[in-house]
Amino acid sequence: MKDKKKQTFVYHGLGFPITLINTPMRKVFGEWIIDIDMTELQLVVLKSLIYESTRLTKDELRFIRKFLVMTTTEFGNTFGVSHVAVLQWEKGQRRISPAIELYIRLYVLNHLCAKDKEFRSLYNTISLEQLSKAKAEKVNLLEIDASKDLKVA
Repeated sequence: MKDKKKQTFVYHGLGFPITLINTPMRKVFGEWIIDIDMTELQLVVLKSLIYESTRLTKDELRFIRKFLVMTTTEFGNTFGVSHVAVLQWEKGQRRISPAIELYIRLYVLNHLCAKDKEFRSLYNTISLEQLSKAKAEKVNLLEIDASKDLKVA
């Protein structure tokens, strides 16, 4: 097996593109694959999404729901909406309200057993006003430095 680092690598395995910087790669059976802990990648991506000042996209919402291992019904019940509303969010047919989106971010922090300092950081970083003015479309891809933020598998 050979190893190398790729300067930038766009990963699509979570349902939306993520740019990985300095990504460890490993050649297995003649094919180059990323050599990072995928569970760690999901956690880093989840935390990055929570603090992002732009609106969550339909694919990011689906990723969060699946990360929490919830059906659309369970997710809807948790946030006071029907499973149909969740399906519409995930299909991009209905926009999620800024208040529910902020609550989803807080819920995820709580799920990750975050410290009070992290809740305060989210409160100081993201406001309802900011979310209501932000667009759901992403201009830049989520960018993660694999050499700093992730462990090799």
